[in-house]
Amino acid sequence: MTTTIMYKKICALITLLMTISSISMSVTAQNILLHNFEISFISRGDNFPDFSLRNDSAKFLLVYLHEKLPVTAFQHDANLDDETVNETISLLKEKNWLHETDGKLYPTVFIATEKDGEELYTFAEPISAQISAAIEKRLPIIKAEFIKTEMSKNQSFNHWSFLILSNVLLDNWNIFPMERAFLKTEDRPLRHGKNYYAAIKENNGTREAFGIYGNQYADNFAIYGNNRLNISDKEKISENIISSFDNEIFEKMAADFLPELLKILENNKSYFEEIYQKTGYSEEITFNEFFIWWYHFIYTQTTNELASKGLLTIPENGNFVYLINNSRTNFSLIIILFSIAVVFGAIMFVSRKIKWYKE
Repeated sequence: MTTTIMYKKICALITLLMTISSISMSVTAQNILLHNFEISFISRGDNFPDFSLRNDSAKFLLVYLHEKLPVTAFQHDANLDDETVNETISLLKEKNWLHETDGKLYPTVFIATEKDGEELYTFAEPISAQISAAIEKRLPIIKAEFIKTEMSKNQSFNHWSFLILSNVLLDNWNIFPMERAFLKTEDRPLRHGKNYYAAIKENNGTREAFGIYGNQYADNFAIYGNNRLNISDKEKISENIISSFDNEIFEKMAADFLPELLKILENNKSYFEEIYQKTGYSEEITFNEFFIWWYHFIYTQTTNELASKGLLTIPENGNFVYLINNSRTNFSLIIILFSIAVVFGAIMFVSRKIKWYKE
């Protein structure tokens, strides 16, 4: 009798624990569906996805898998039938956004929840401190180079400090050379015939995910910052003009700092690989894909450290709008065309003289 009662109690306890576990899993899954996740890319030219995930539940499936939640939990909470889920999995595999290892599905793109972002910033602290110190040490040379620019005649270094110390040294002017030298590759991950890095990042704030700074460029108009989606038409009118001459100086600043940046990265490569394993990203994505996205956290934190030291000024709205003026290139083209015309005219003149002499 006692044995029977004990058995029933154990069965009841197991059932209760399974129910609690199921409820807990469901709540976690539902919370994911209520959160906002943005998709971003690092690419050049037309290397972009040929399909959309921005308003699709497929991105949530990848987040579930990243959080070690089963496909069935996603299917239940997203209220999807078997056919839709299977089609989604097939699409993501085909596009190299999802892979299967030993019967388990894993994302093939970088995914960061709010918790992941906090950890990545914490792990970035020692690296950001080293890069910040290197920039601070080099600051007198950078300022001396700035004095040579055309823009320095009317605008101060402090005005341009955010763009120069963050975007020029660490991001847009230097990120591609850094990739080639440190990651030892010129090709970004191949996905359905396109080469690009992809990320799904949680963003429940008013600015871009994790406050990460990024560069957006179209024609000659560009924005650097972490509030690029909230820019007004008025803000797009900018007096921050980078001439061809000034851009050459910016390129020199970036190239001169690159060896120092690479030295810091190389000295910390074992640390990067340790974090790659520790965070669990090694089960999902390549080291290169992990590092390139984590590097965005690193240079953003570096930028904020420099700002806290008063070495650069971040615009209040988070954006620095600028224009790149290629007029010098155009002027050179005019000179070349003019020179050709002069030579052609001289040839025609000589030809006529020879003809007249023969006659």
